[in-house]
Amino acid sequence: MSEHSSRRIRQDIVLGLKLGASMIVVALLLALARRQGWIDQTQVVRAFNIVLGLGFAAYSNLLPKMYGPPPRSLRHATLAQAVRRVTSWTMTLAFLIWSVLWIFAPQQIASIASVAVVIAAIAISLGYLVWKAAGGHTSKTS
Repeated sequence: MSEHSSRRIRQDIVLGLKLGASMIVVALLLALARRQGWIDQTQVVRAFNIVLGLGFAAYSNLLPKMYGPPPRSLRHATLAQAVRRVTSWTMTLAFLIWSVLWIFAPQQIASIASVAVVIAAIAISLGYLVWKAAGGHTSKTS
């Protein structure tokens, strides 16, 4: 493994750790605000889910740039990049919808619909992977 790829892997891991740490800090701040009586439990749940959705949307947007295993061939590299892009688009959109649901929808609807949207995004990503791997669409570069 080259020094460049090793550095890139470390950067990806550090980014994930920073995102996780920032979500923990937000959760602690929301808990403190709740204890102080500034916000109620419903607002804590909504605010945390909004931050969670936006954080995961930002992380999902970076997926195509993240390090992956070394490609075995040009076809494999093209397939991996295409799947990363589609996964990134679907997951970013799903988590943005997640946040919008937690902003505007009643809590009962938001809690079910937000998870359903992410499950749909995962299904679309997996379906695209299977379709591409089966040779359903050949790109002009291969």
